[in-house]
Amino acid sequence: MKSENGFSDLAFVIILAIILITFIGFIFYCITVEYQNEETIEITVKDKYIKRSGKTDLYLIASEEGETYKISDLFFKSKFNSTDLYNQLEIGKKYKVEVTGIRNQFLSMYKNINKIEEIEK
Repeated sequence: MKSENGFSDLAFVIILAIILITFIGFIFYCITVEYQNEETIEITVKDKYIKRSGKTDLYLIASEEGETYKISDLFFKSKFNSTDLYNQLEIGKKYKVEVTGIRNQFLSMYKNINKIEEIEK
């Protein structure tokens, strides 16, 4: 059945479903990306700081290698020690770190540091 503007009701429902599925997929991706792309890398801590937004704090680590990382809790990995990890890192020291996630500047997403191990000189 066609409506007044020429689109059929079925076409409208299909287009709406595609938009809705795309939106839900994007939201799901943004939520789960922090649990993906696990890798172990070596970094030297250049600086560390806390970015405050309302009542929320974000622990950020800048490395000598030019990348910025965050340290935050991950519920589905049972990781609730972000403050402890942040306090263990010292500026100028080198660490082997396990990270997950991606760096997306447009969405202000950072790779998340999950484990650290100091590399002795």
